[in-house]
Amino acid sequence: MEVYSAARPCASEFARVSIRFLHTSDWQLGMTRAFLSADAQARYADDQIEAIRRLALTASERGCAFVVVAGDVFDSLLPARRVITRALDALATFTVPVFLLPGNHDADNPAGLWAPGRMPVPLPPAAHVLHDATPVQVPDLPVEVVGAPWPSRKPDMDLLGAALAPLDPAPSGTLRVAIGHGAVDSLAADPLDASLISVAGLRAAITSRRVSYVALGDRHSVTEVTERVWYSGAPVATDFDEADSNKALVVDLDPGGVAVEPVAIGRWHFVRRHLDLDGEESVRALADSLSSLPDKERTVVRLALVGTVDLATAELLDETLAAGRDLLASLEVSEGRSELVVIPADSDLASIDLSGFASEAVAELSRAAANSGEEADAARDALMLVRRLAARGR
Repeated sequence: MEVYSAARPCASEFARVSIRFLHTSDWQLGMTRAFLSADAQARYADDQIEAIRRLALTASERGCAFVVVAGDVFDSLLPARRVITRALDALATFTVPVFLLPGNHDADNPAGLWAPGRMPVPLPPAAHVLHDATPVQVPDLPVEVVGAPWPSRKPDMDLLGAALAPLDPAPSGTLRVAIGHGAVDSLAADPLDASLISVAGLRAAITSRRVSYVALGDRHSVTEVTERVWYSGAPVATDFDEADSNKALVVDLDPGGVAVEPVAIGRWHFVRRHLDLDGEESVRALADSLSSLPDKERTVVRLALVGTVDLATAELLDETLAAGRDLLASLEVSEGRSELVVIPADSDLASIDLSGFASEAVAELSRAAANSGEEADAARDALMLVRRLAARGR
């Protein structure tokens, strides 16, 4: 397991102040994925709840003094009652304080689940929701946490910067952990987004000892922004563009430095593959590749297929994809990224032993299949059906 350590200059006045905690975010509880079947979606939901218990176990086994959840605990403003009650039941397994930050998906506003009276059952004693930016002392520890909860899905300001700006330096002998959610300006796709978190502002807050570490959420891959500013990534992968999810961070912090260790939590994987198919061997290679995937019930595959194949190869491809869909959590062929052309070969037509009107119909379908568009696709499908029926009759 990789451990990332920042330099630890001499800081004798704080030598005895050192703490270990768990940084996680983006649980996205209640998330649904349209490409998952009903049973795969149920498995995904169960694994999200199980990930909370794994986080609690990790915190206990690794000696973490507390846990911070940097936003998007839930995937929506008001999740289904079953999602909430199962989540709180799993939260009750933590034996150390857990600080929950409302994010963009589960913003802290009167219509959401964090509002008074919205929870169907009480929060477990270990769970603390950060409703504002007031520093909160971790019980019995020389540590404060300060959060920047989202009041709406689209704030018009740097919430974390606004929370940290008025703070005085942390009291002598006290560490302070900031908890934020959202994109930082150094990694943003839209530099004009008013809600972007200023990295320069975070550096200034760290230099002035207003905070010692910044725990971020929103980015679902583990990402180091600076040596003391990290995204933990999602504990259960959610999509194809995540380079390093299924993790949480064990953080060892003192005034002189920080060591961050990613630890494995989730088991879901989202895989994209671009394949050039040119014959039956390439399809068999695809079948072998799908067969070799580990944990198939928790693997989502999206294929982009290009090339030119005959009817026999197209039939083998259909069989391969059908077998993959039976085994994997999801297997899709991306229409927008696929350019697979099926052109009947002479051997395809020779295998269809027909005469008279039927033979003429096959010849017409073959001519139509050589074109492009929906009619050509329908003609190729019809030829494959005729070919299969002819094979059964032999």
